[in-house]
Amino acid sequence: MEKIKVLYFIDRMRHGGIQQFAVEIVRNMDKEKCEIDFLLLDDGQTYPLEDTLRELGVKFYKLKGVWFRTPLDIVKQKRALEKFFEEHHDYKVVHMHSSSKNFMVLKMAKKYGIKTRIAHSHNIGFQSKNKIKILIGDLFKKPLKKYATHYFACSKLAGKWLFGEEKVKIIHNAVDYKKFKFNPEKREVLRNQLGLKDCLVIGNVGRFTNQKNHTFLIDIFEKIHKKNEKAVLMLVGIGEKEQEIKDKVQALGLEKSVKFMGFCKNTNELMWCMDVFLLPSLYEGLPVVGVEAQCTGLPCFMSKDVITEEVKIAENVTFVSLEKTPEEWADIMLKSDLSRRDTYQELKHAGYFVEQTVEELERFYREV
Repeated sequence: MEKIKVLYFIDRMRHGGIQQFAVEIVRNMDKEKCEIDFLLLDDGQTYPLEDTLRELGVKFYKLKGVWFRTPLDIVKQKRALEKFFEEHHDYKVVHMHSSSKNFMVLKMAKKYGIKTRIAHSHNIGFQSKNKIKILIGDLFKKPLKKYATHYFACSKLAGKWLFGEEKVKIIHNAVDYKKFKFNPEKREVLRNQLGLKDCLVIGNVGRFTNQKNHTFLIDIFEKIHKKNEKAVLMLVGIGEKEQEIKDKVQALGLEKSVKFMGFCKNTNELMWCMDVFLLPSLYEGLPVVGVEAQCTGLPCFMSKDVITEEVKIAENVTFVSLEKTPEEWADIMLKSDLSRRDTYQELKHAGYFVEQTVEELERFYREV
């Protein structure tokens, strides 16, 4: 059986749900059947997940010096992409994990004869708040749709946002259940090591960006802490707003009760340490961390209406409106059943095991 060559395009390998999804696909794909390379933009930084790709034996390329700061950068990107595809046009599939601003990837792939070009929506909004950038992003949706041969999305909502009413294939943000399955013995050891033995641990995993709404999260935790002094907030992730959030925590006098864990490769183990998972994001396509948290059996509280209800796989997921006050969020959480539950059957039935998604993608890549 001939090996399939696939190129994944991702802006950059900073830690996030899209990147983690792609890494898990590569990690679980049979490399004798399918070889996946990565193409990245270059914002001048190197990220830990690039080392992860190297460890997995993945080839990845960077468009040196190409990053979007102004609309004129698309010209620079076009030239770099032409040069790349002149040298690397033996891929059967180009699978783009990005929004419309990178439509040029698919245009150049078409120019150099790559017949299967996938646009994959992972979100329901642009990360920028700049109205001009949002307008440009909306305008670029049209050429994105023109040059893509197939439309993928992590949820119906994400598909509708990027592609409108077009026919979209839903690809679940699946996770490695074996990795995240709750381990009570390791939980006890880790909680003792972290000084969390008798604490109520509220957890969040995500980049420190506007999207993840850490400011509101801290406000919620402040109310929780007033009602339960043994409450601790565990924040896993890095990002541009991290110092701002640390300053807010210090201003509220909560520095002894908030743990900034930074970038961690053992997110699964840290989730075992948590008692509750809190995700008050301003928008999400379908958050991978929300699925991972459910894998560990954690009770989850997420933003209503802005996080798609498709993420609710297990019964212990509660949606709370962002219009409610931090105190209302705290009360809803503290009055809920916070016991863990076994979610194996629910996740498998819903198709959220990574093996299921890998099999689906490999079959698609082969048959197109």
